[in-house]
Amino acid sequence: MFEFTREQEMMRAMVREFAETELAPRVREFDERGDIPRDIFRKTGKQGLIGMTTPKELGGSGIGHVAAAIAVEELSRIYPSLAFSLADTPGLMHIIEHFGTEEQKDKYLKPSIQGESILCIAATEPTGGSALTDLRTEAVPDADGYTINGRKVYISNGGIADYCLLLAKTGDRASIIIIDRDNPGFIVSRRQEQMGFKGLHISELAFSDCRVTRDSVLGREGGGFAVAMTAFVVNRPPIGAVGLGIARGAFDIALRYAKERVLYHKAICNLQAIQFMLVDMDTDIDAARWLIYYPGAALDRGVAPRDLCKSAARAKAVGAEVAARVTQKAMEILGGYGVSPEYHLARFLNDAMELFPAAGTAQIMKIIQAGEILKQ
Repeated sequence: MFEFTREQEMMRAMVREFAETELAPRVREFDERGDIPRDIFRKTGKQGLIGMTTPKELGGSGIGHVAAAIAVEELSRIYPSLAFSLADTPGLMHIIEHFGTEEQKDKYLKPSIQGESILCIAATEPTGGSALTDLRTEAVPDADGYTINGRKVYISNGGIADYCLLLAKTGDRASIIIIDRDNPGFIVSRRQEQMGFKGLHISELAFSDCRVTRDSVLGREGGGFAVAMTAFVVNRPPIGAVGLGIARGAFDIALRYAKERVLYHKAICNLQAIQFMLVDMDTDIDAARWLIYYPGAALDRGVAPRDLCKSAARAKAVGAEVAARVTQKAMEILGGYGVSPEYHLARFLNDAMELFPAAGTAQIMKIIQAGEILKQ
């Protein structure tokens, strides 16, 4: 068990103010245009919200994975699309920090932390889904580098990323290759429409005789699966924190409404049925909070990602579940107003449902946990 530090609580207050002043007035605009302006990413960079898990010597603040999850949670209370976009970055920065060359760290980390460039990771394929070992995308080596051909789907930030960390076959094994979006043969095939995360670019990418140099490999050639899995483990707790933030945002709306809505000559928060629902929602949120923050706290203590597969998978799964469950109850408390765009709950529920397949389906998260349990 752990407690949030004074520094973390101060950071929470700062992020909350940023979300309520910079995001809240514009969330409908972002959803309608289907895009988060680059100036918002730059502002999050200036606020220090992107490089929290990266050491100061590499351009980050180094205040840790718990702090990063707090930031994601607070942003998600207001606009989960932006929160999810940022939740996908700690794992990518982690693998560049730990597997990258000095040149790669300098080129990719600092601009991303400042919000000047955006990273994405491309692993999922049309025929593979969660079976990443069944890769069809190939990077064929020659004397000068690699020629890449293949397709990737459901890539978060794929349509706007400046650099893509691609998982591709290099011979009999896979490697992570960093590709500049301006490389000839790198194609954003289409944006994939989703029921939620309307401001987030989720895209299909194609690679057609895309050429990269030898120094584009992150880590060693053939070590791509281990690198990719490290990124996924590090990313899952903040993705769980997106769900926690959605739940908290929905709960706040329901609680405020229950105190203001008068029925039978008194506020409906005095009705026992409403009180029981509020209690269940609050209990779900508190229980989820510790499961979601635990792996981040362990990473901050120096625990290796490979030793956190179970807790990271659980954090992600619990985040999706609590987001959907609490938001549905909030909609019931609001009655007819629960489906009105004015109260944002329908948007929250759509965003919550997006979390179930993100970064591995709910069933894959259970398979991971079961595998770790059976090792005991």
